[in-house]
Amino acid sequence: MIEALRGRGLAIFGALAATLTTLAVIGVFLVAPEDADQGIIQKIFYFHVAIAITSLVGFLVACVCAILYLRSREERWDEIGSTAVGVALLYAVLVIITGSIWAKASWGTWWVWDDVRLVTYALVVLLYAAYFVLRSSLEGERRMRLSAVFAIVAFASVPLSFYSVRVATSFVHPVVFTRNGANLPGSMLVWFVVSLAAMLALYGALVHLQLAQNRADRSLARLKALLEG
Repeated sequence: MIEALRGRGLAIFGALAATLTTLAVIGVFLVAPEDADQGIIQKIFYFHVAIAITSLVGFLVACVCAILYLRSREERWDEIGSTAVGVALLYAVLVIITGSIWAKASWGTWWVWDDVRLVTYALVVLLYAAYFVLRSSLEGERRMRLSAVFAIVAFASVPLSFYSVRVATSFVHPVVFTRNGANLPGSMLVWFVVSLAAMLALYGALVHLQLAQNRADRSLARLKALLEG
């Protein structure tokens, strides 16, 4: 029953990701208006910001899984949590790449260390990279327990990064969503929401795909041990 639901989840997220990503690409590049000041390079915003938000959502998922593991000691929560962190880190790398491309094209610089938003997000990335360093140095129940504690503590950096975008000021990193709402015309906001939905669906599909791969690896290991025995 559980395996069937997991397989169905992969199919659902995969179909949503494919449909929404295709719709987002068409809408962003063929329908959404082009920015008068930055030109076509501004269209990277739709994916850059959506990927950034999704990465933070992924770290939230890992935090929730860590709490569930510490309460239940069920290994599945450790597996889901570590997978959530891994995929979120992939998204985080894409955030830095797309953000650097956008910054260089629009403002003439790849990175500015005195921009609090860039620095706090880089801190989040480094903290969660250390999560896997910790996991690789431990084994068994101790690895799962300390990884869960680390995931909960590291999540404290996520609200800090999110809040810094609301309050910091910088010409290098413009504020798209202010405390008063979206700083976007309605047509641009619609396609941003579609892009965000696409990135969230893709995240869900990748997590399910990795979990399916993990299950397949365990099945092969058991089969190999049976044959050798």
